[in-house]
Amino acid sequence: MTIWILFCCIFSFLSYGCVTAPTIKEDAAREEVSLPDAVEKRYKSAYSEYTRGDLDKAIQHFQDFIIQNPRTSLTDDALYYLGDSYLQKREYKVAAIQFERLISYFPSSPHVQNGQWALARCYYGTGQYKDALQLARQVFAAVEDRPQQRGQILVFLGECYAALGEPLEALSWYARARREAPAAVRDGVRAKIIAVLDQDLPASTYQEIEEGYPGTFIAEYAKYRRAQVTFRKGKGKEAEALLQQAMKEAKGEDFYPRLEALWREMQIGVGKEIALGCILPLTGKDQLYGTKALHGIQLAIGAFRPPEGASRIRVVVWDDQGNPARAREGVRALAEKDKVFAIIGPLRNQTALAAAEEAEARRVPLITLSPAPGIAQRRAYVFQNSITNALQVKTLVQYAVRDLGIRSYAVLYPNNAYGVTFKNLFQQEVERLGGSVVRSAAYADTQMDFGAVIKGIVRYTVPQGSKKRAQAVVDFKAIFIPDDVNRLNLIVPQLAYHDIRGVQLLGNNSWNAPELIRDSEQFVEGAVFVDGFFKDSPSPAVRSFTEDFEATFHSAPTLLEALSFDTTLFIVRTLNSRGIITPDSLLSFKEYNGATGLTGFTAEKEGMRNLFLLTVTGGKIRQIGK
Repeated sequence: MTIWILFCCIFSFLSYGCVTAPTIKEDAAREEVSLPDAVEKRYKSAYSEYTRGDLDKAIQHFQDFIIQNPRTSLTDDALYYLGDSYLQKREYKVAAIQFERLISYFPSSPHVQNGQWALARCYYGTGQYKDALQLARQVFAAVEDRPQQRGQILVFLGECYAALGEPLEALSWYARARREAPAAVRDGVRAKIIAVLDQDLPASTYQEIEEGYPGTFIAEYAKYRRAQVTFRKGKGKEAEALLQQAMKEAKGEDFYPRLEALWREMQIGVGKEIALGCILPLTGKDQLYGTKALHGIQLAIGAFRPPEGASRIRVVVWDDQGNPARAREGVRALAEKDKVFAIIGPLRNQTALAAAEEAEARRVPLITLSPAPGIAQRRAYVFQNSITNALQVKTLVQYAVRDLGIRSYAVLYPNNAYGVTFKNLFQQEVERLGGSVVRSAAYADTQMDFGAVIKGIVRYTVPQGSKKRAQAVVDFKAIFIPDDVNRLNLIVPQLAYHDIRGVQLLGNNSWNAPELIRDSEQFVEGAVFVDGFFKDSPSPAVRSFTEDFEATFHSAPTLLEALSFDTTLFIVRTLNSRGIITPDSLLSFKEYNGATGLTGFTAEKEGMRNLFLLTVTGGKIRQIGK
């Protein structure tokens, strides 16, 4: 019994596999007795939640079932589905524990083979690629009569080798999957092969691939990539000859436009100047913001110091004056007159939307700094590098729930589109992670006294027979206030005045300002908020950018300068790496590490990054965990 007590105490969870009916097992670890109706009912209830996709409830009830019934004929079933639930939630570490225990304690369970396959995927999810390979090979040898699963494993083995940096092995397994796997499995393999070939491989490796896969799209694409690599090394004639041959062989392929784009780039010539367009408000009410963004672009392009591979690039700036019609006109002018290869901007939502429509129509890659929701959706040539409201909320709530363990929240928010958007996003994310917003209240834009609003989110009691004033009863552990620092400095002292103390303060990137400490230091100690840039971060990318910026402009950079800097430098490095700027090259380049946390772009063409989690400690804003 001791071993089972230990087994239950260290329980955790995982997922992804086939759903099969529970069966009776014969392991010595099980008690072969009829189960009471109540026990079977508890299991069936959890299993029903699992099949409905209500994974959080299924996890809780399977866990309870296993702890209470560690040696029944249904325990291995519960353990497998518990692990599978966690796997579906991508909580790989805790899922792996469940599958490891299934395999160890119930070796004759019919779930063992699926459990091994699921465990291999868990290992992949946690970066244990060699362990994943070993286990997947073991399962592969045992499923000769299951073509669907064999096909999935062939693809998985390719993914493991790709993650290990072994492209030739990866291609070998992917190619085998294309030959042997059922059509449903084969469909996504082509894109994985392209992704391997899009890595920065030596020209000799591409040539080896061409020779190993003659007459296939793999050889044709490898020849195109060899031409691209050769071109980047300045061997123009050799690169042209390779590309011409590839264009003859690859006609009709879906990637043929990439070859055409490279050919156009070759006609510009190695070392010739090329133009990068910028659409910014340099006059009008947004002039200050346009100038800030331009400073970041100029710094990245090397306007004030030796450039980083950007000497070929000439920046052409168009003043949109904050006018959507001007922004649309700017795209036309930059594309037709200046022949720009890409455009950065605009900043404001309406000007960005107008420019995005025109850029899409003209097939000119555009990276906007606007946070306009959905601007890049359904547009192949439009990208977005901004700190969105949704990303801020997701980062903040995940930290509050998972790291701080907070489940109950209140929200105080301005009664405008900005505040309502943040309030709704926050509530949705809290509820998604199993918490609840128990109190919320809105205030007017012009409000200065927040006493009545604050009283609306607490209850007050007066001890019987006491002459003391009413005491606040607070039923939430954290309060989220999505507003600027000037308004915040009016609110937080009033929270303390109305006895709301010991509650975790949470905020968005508007809180990251010196005024927060200057005006409310004693009230915001321990507050947690997020931002896309923190100039005092120890990150090498941040330090390098901040030092260069301060030395050049004699002022501290803000988020806007950092975003425009990262956007520009990302384009420069993509051009240096891929030899051309297209939607595909921007999506495939993932080797960037920016001052704003930018690492690349998602499939939705939004900037991929981890935001900075910040807190107030000892009267200073500091990065959490650094």
